[in-house]
Amino acid sequence: MAGSTATYSETDRIWSGAKRTSTYNQDTSVGKIIFNTMKTWPKNVCQINDVDGLEVTYEQALSWAIRIAQFFKKRELGHKDVIGIAMQSSTYSMPLGVACLLNGTPFHSISTLLDEATTAHVFSITKPKLIFCDGTDVRKIQAATIGWSPDIYTLTDHVEGVLSIETLLDPTATERMYQPEPLKEGAGQTVVILCSSGTTGLPKAVCISNGSLINDTMVGCNEVVIYTPSCLDWLTGLVTFIFNTVLGVTRVITNKPFTPEYFVEIVKKYKIHVAVLPPRYLSALTSSPHATPEALASIKNIHYTGGWVSSATLKKAQELCNCAILSCGYGMTEMGIVTSNAGIHNLSSVGRPVPGVRMRIVDEEGKNLTYNQVGELYVHTDLHWNGYYGNPEETHKLRDSEGWYHTGDLGYFDEHNFLYIVDRKKEMLRYEYLSYWPTEIESVISKLPQVQEVCVVGIYDERVGDEAGALVVKVPGSEISAQDIVDHVAKHLPAKEKQLYSGVQFTEKLPSSANGKTLRKASREEFLAKRGANT
Repeated sequence: MAGSTATYSETDRIWSGAKRTSTYNQDTSVGKIIFNTMKTWPKNVCQINDVDGLEVTYEQALSWAIRIAQFFKKRELGHKDVIGIAMQSSTYSMPLGVACLLNGTPFHSISTLLDEATTAHVFSITKPKLIFCDGTDVRKIQAATIGWSPDIYTLTDHVEGVLSIETLLDPTATERMYQPEPLKEGAGQTVVILCSSGTTGLPKAVCISNGSLINDTMVGCNEVVIYTPSCLDWLTGLVTFIFNTVLGVTRVITNKPFTPEYFVEIVKKYKIHVAVLPPRYLSALTSSPHATPEALASIKNIHYTGGWVSSATLKKAQELCNCAILSCGYGMTEMGIVTSNAGIHNLSSVGRPVPGVRMRIVDEEGKNLTYNQVGELYVHTDLHWNGYYGNPEETHKLRDSEGWYHTGDLGYFDEHNFLYIVDRKKEMLRYEYLSYWPTEIESVISKLPQVQEVCVVGIYDERVGDEAGALVVKVPGSEISAQDIVDHVAKHLPAKEKQLYSGVQFTEKLPSSANGKTLRKASREEFLAKRGANT
């Protein structure tokens, strides 16, 4: 993703990206655009599955997608219905997603790692008539949806007595004449439903419109090979799916867990050009002896998103991929990616607003702030949002009547219009009535060469409030003591509220979500458990 230009209005105290442009009519369905792309490059390889080595051309993927879409049409599924998806990346996952877009029926994609109760909660919101999943999750899906008993189809690990997606792939007499369904509600029609992060409670079902999936900031061509560990249940996985199918790039998929060694292996094997990684994976990669400039020579761009990355990690990544552009962005499932930053200058910034986006920094009284003043980030995308599915109350809490998203993130802009995220508003900590943010302390600790990852948590003491503690992953083979880290923080952050009064605990791995995002609440629990075991 390219870097962005931005302007600032001193009168309104609003930062704005460039004017949004679009190659496509906003009322053209994403399914129609993908249909045309796949028709244009029929013999090009669109997907390579590293698990079974199967290469799929655009011609083959489109044939499968059309047949599945025709089945949806036969079942009389339309834009008001929902198709459920709970799966890892596999050969048929991309054609299934395309089929939903061709038919104009939104898919609701959830993580396979959700437990039965949470799966029941999220699917009960949309009540899909059909659900596609891996065979290993059939029993969980059946139990979670017993209230309305949808038809279930497996994509992998087929189960006796359960329908398989392969039964939908037989050639039809009319597939050569097929045309995608037009949008019934224009650019604002919901075409995808994803789960919110669930950091403030149970996940909500986030509606994503057709118009928000297509923009002219996407960069790629049919000679690019891309990889991300994310599946269709995550925003980065969805964005990569769009890059793959709209721009004609080749995507490498796998359901094997990410390790630096495995990543290096597939980079060399498939000559991957673009990798989209969460920060913790990028950090692990830069610490791996398998990662060398020779092994990663094909990489042209590493895009990291979903958290903060230390300057030491970014500099090491730049050394390993010396011809690559390192880029990042900031966004939410609800509003998409709204900033872009390319290169390792302004290391701690998430970039500038992308085209069509406006931003302001707001204080507790609702007043717009100016440069270098910390407040809550409000974002306006000028795009239609149908809110949380079936939940107007929570929708109005996030997006006000004027269309501004109240992100809950604290941040500020510098004089060059770069945005810096300080922390979640609700994760701000207080020590003796003085506010501080965990990320500031994490930034200082991460500069230590012996530290691979760190998560700072607040340990409440009724006498003083939140005492900071650090859960730390050491670089393999390095030696550093807890006191060394405490002293390092004291030297670089002399303010009394920012000291590690609760100390340091070491761990082999930070708790994280399925997509590599560090979980602060779980880190706090692990910190307390380790402290208790060590006393």
